[in-house]
Amino acid sequence: MMKNNKIEISNANLLRTLIVLSLIWIIFYYGATILLPLLVSAMIATLLDKPKKKLRQWGLPNWLAITVSILLMTIFFLLLFWLISSQINSMASDWPTIKEKATDKYGVFSSWAQSNFQVDPKKLMDNNFDFMGKLKTFSTAFISSLSNLISQSFIILVYIILFLMQKKMFIGFFKKLVNNERAAGSILKNSSQIITDYLYGKGKIMIFLFVIYYAGFLLGQVPYALFLALFASLFSIIPYVGNLIGGAVAVILSYLYAGGTPALIVIGVIAAAQLVENYILTPWIIGDEIDLNPFITVFGVIVLSVLGGIVGAIIALPILGVLKVFFEHTKGMEAYVFLLKKHEE
Repeated sequence: MMKNNKIEISNANLLRTLIVLSLIWIIFYYGATILLPLLVSAMIATLLDKPKKKLRQWGLPNWLAITVSILLMTIFFLLLFWLISSQINSMASDWPTIKEKATDKYGVFSSWAQSNFQVDPKKLMDNNFDFMGKLKTFSTAFISSLSNLISQSFIILVYIILFLMQKKMFIGFFKKLVNNERAAGSILKNSSQIITDYLYGKGKIMIFLFVIYYAGFLLGQVPYALFLALFASLFSIIPYVGNLIGGAVAVILSYLYAGGTPALIVIGVIAAAQLVENYILTPWIIGDEIDLNPFITVFGVIVLSVLGGIVGAIIALPILGVLKVFFEHTKGMEAYVFLLKKHEE
């Protein structure tokens, strides 16, 4: 008698999974303008719930605790925006110098490449890769995504206030929706913990990285070291890609202004900061709260950045973490939990 070595796949389950994934993609693709502010608001409201509870313990009424929490958040973002915009204005006034230095460095590199490899970088770039076109496309997409977020800041603020004021109503709705009060409570508690620990943890890590970058960029004679350190540390909130983008800008400007040696110093600082972040700061500050498979992390960031731009990339990991929690408390989703979780080799 032959052994049964064939698997069985339920057509109904497979079809249901494909339909659900397709619907999620369609909803995000066509409804990103509505969904992204809602998701961002929910995450910020989750973060603000912690100081709101602390203020309530100090005797403040609910409405005043919410007002103070939102006011502190607004002041923080306004100060950050002022600092970044002032540095950008300073850099913009120096753009002719940057352009002149870039042209000189490119001329030196082009001569070196032609004399040693008989290759003309200008012709090679023009024929095979439109660098300026790609850079313009990326910059346009980045500015557009950021502008959309800023333009929607008012509606986000309204959502945050409503989430904080109507917290009990939303919790009650979710518990009635899933028809299992114990499981619903566990999902909400764990999801809130993941969002809070991850985003507060990333905030602390960004402060550490800013100090490391700023000291290293000053050592490397990087122009606008304050802005670039801030830029690189803020971009680190996007997994994997953010550090590369922020660090690359610093390396390029360091090379243009001060030469190869300072640029190498900056590269060394960025590499050292990455090692410190990955092996010391992240395990120490964030721990294993998210605990996601690296492949799923990268894939999720790419998918959500396509659907929601830079904002989608920023909120990708908390969303995946909440999704993992939801699957852990849902029957029949064990395989997806296994796929999402990080596994030790």
